[in-house]
Amino acid sequence: MEAPIRVLYLIGGGEFGGAEQHLLGLVSHLDTHEFHPQVAVFYEEEFSTRVRELGIPTTVLQSDSKSLGGLHPLRDLIRDWRPHVIHTHGVRANLIGRLANRAEGYPAKSVTTVHSIMSLDYPVAWKRMVFGAAEQKTWPYVDHFILVSEAMKRDLIQIGMPKNKLSVIHNALELPEKPQEHVPVTNLRELIGVGDDVTIVGTVARLHPVKGHTYLLKAIQKIVQERQDVVFPWIGDGDLHEELEREAKVLGVDKYIKLLGFRKDVPDLLPQLDVFVLPSLSEGLSVAILEALAVGVPMIATAVGGTPEVITDGEDGLLVPPADPHALGEAVCLLVKNTELRRRLAKAGQEMVFRRFALSRLVRETTEVYKNQL
Repeated sequence: MEAPIRVLYLIGGGEFGGAEQHLLGLVSHLDTHEFHPQVAVFYEEEFSTRVRELGIPTTVLQSDSKSLGGLHPLRDLIRDWRPHVIHTHGVRANLIGRLANRAEGYPAKSVTTVHSIMSLDYPVAWKRMVFGAAEQKTWPYVDHFILVSEAMKRDLIQIGMPKNKLSVIHNALELPEKPQEHVPVTNLRELIGVGDDVTIVGTVARLHPVKGHTYLLKAIQKIVQERQDVVFPWIGDGDLHEELEREAKVLGVDKYIKLLGFRKDVPDLLPQLDVFVLPSLSEGLSVAILEALAVGVPMIATAVGGTPEVITDGEDGLLVPPADPHALGEAVCLLVKNTELRRRLAKAGQEMVFRRFALSRLVRETTEVYKNQL
């Protein structure tokens, strides 16, 4: 078909997590001679602000009961703009996007990127059942699914996602031509009140059960019995903030934890970590892991989802079983005391990310999906 191809992206936008980072990178690097993007969200938050700063048209959909959660205004937008492709991200966006396209007579090809496995994203049973049923019930309205890992593909095929509608496109990052030396704006050691003799073991993740922070707390309880010269800044916020604070006090490790909340300066703070740890119970393919590796931070992560498709244990990072505080603690202690191993893993991890996870590859593979549907 003749260019430009109009692509309407739909995402919740209420938080700025991996899916939002993924989509921001994608829309900012589309060839504007070939594609005209527009973005619709349900919330006026950090993500919508960043998209507008790129000069991309952005609509905040009215999503109260009168508008059927955003269905009516999205139908209006589809009818007015006539996109060739609707690309949805996230359970709510998937449902509303699919139903709106169907109600308008399928004027657009429907593409969904699945970023995570829903069963662990919704620990409350009734939400898991309701949203899971709605998601699968509307699968027939989708022309193509993009999955961020081979592990996710195996899981979803097992529950009935059609094999002939699937592509795996690993997440990616916007990277310079080569690694850059980082000059901090905010001194992380000053921010958290520690000297050069303390090892900083940080994590960046929303405070949600699926991210496994509670197992990291239990690991820290074991770690500080052996090493007291270590501190754990956590960047990210979420519903578990107060619960994790209480748990840290009960375990007697609260003085080692620095809850920094949501921060916009993660790219400035991340390179200042000595070790990055991600104790997730489930992952699609973690953008946070890619970001830490790209700036040369040695990695410890749980061997879940797509993470083993990124990290080769002992070569460019360390992998441990999920929900295993002992193994997690052992890995942290190993890197705290072995600076040479940290240096070797960091170098190998950074080289691997620059080789395999550049954003240009994701944009090329995603836009090929669009073209193949038209």
